[in-house]
Amino acid sequence: MDAIRHLITRTRVEGLAILLVAAGYLWEAQNVSDNFQMPGVPGPTAFPDLLGVVFGLAGLWLLISPDKWLGKQKIAAVDEDEEEEQPEAPASSGAGFWRRLAGSWHFYAMWAVVLGYLLLMPWLGFPLATAVLLATFFLLLGETRWPVVLGLALAVTFVIYAGFALGLNVRLPLGVLAPLFTAAGQ
Repeated sequence: MDAIRHLITRTRVEGLAILLVAAGYLWEAQNVSDNFQMPGVPGPTAFPDLLGVVFGLAGLWLLISPDKWLGKQKIAAVDEDEEEEQPEAPASSGAGFWRRLAGSWHFYAMWAVVLGYLLLMPWLGFPLATAVLLATFFLLLGETRWPVVLGLALAVTFVIYAGFALGLNVRLPLGVLAPLFTAAGQ
């Protein structure tokens, strides 16, 4: 049992989560319609495939790397330390788990935002969903100046959209903004 606890670290659990999300992302990237394919340019799945492979390799690295490279952040050790600090709480109460969860809420909030982005992006469209995602990330990372948050989110979204739409001829979903773009193009 101690051998298994020695292998389960927070970094490895995060690596497994990243690897599973990357695998799901790659799976879904293969479902992109060929209707958006333009001759002579990378297809619409080029970027998702590259991103999925990079995240998959990063997750795999975190999952299989030795402790000496990752640090010794063992989940079991955190539970034991917290039980020593709180002897009145029974071991089955899970107090240590909830304290760890509350201490790293930014990490879980970012995952929730990414999953929300993946679910809402087809409906909201790439520009709006990406701007909201980036603004939320900047806020979660500690930026409190709203002009900076909104300016960076809009600027980065515009650069990414322009790179794909103009540079690679990849049509990104416009979602709820489609009527504005079609009216401007007429």
